[in-house]
Amino acid sequence: MVSRILCLMMVIGLACGATFMGRLPMKPKQHAHKTGCYIREIDDVIAYGDEVSPVGFCYRIECSKHWIYYSSCEVISTDSSSCFVTDEDLSRPYPSCCPQVKCEQDNFLV
Repeated sequence: MVSRILCLMMVIGLACGATFMGRLPMKPKQHAHKTGCYIREIDDVIAYGDEVSPVGFCYRIECSKHWIYYSSCEVISTDSSSCFVTDEDLSRPYPSCCPQVKCEQDNFLV
C-alpha cells in the first residue's frame, strides 16, 4: 500500500511542474558591486526576493539570500485524437511559454 501511495505522489509531482534549487552563482567582476543574485541568462543581478522570467528560456528564476530557484513547466499529454500538445513558445515569458493541450472544436449546429 505504501508503495502505491509513493508511486501516486511521484506521478502527481511530475504533473505539477518542477522547482529546482541551487547555490547562488558567482558574480562577474562588473556586477560585484550589486546586491542580489547574478542571473546568467540575463547577465545581470536581481534583488533578493525578486524573480525574473527571461525571454528565450521557459522557466522562472527566483532569488533568495542563500539559494536560487528555477521553476519549469509541468509535464502534459493527451490521449484524445482531437487534441494535441503545443510546443514551447520561447518568445513569451514563463508560464505563458509552456506547452498546452489544444483541442479541435466541432462546429456543428444542432
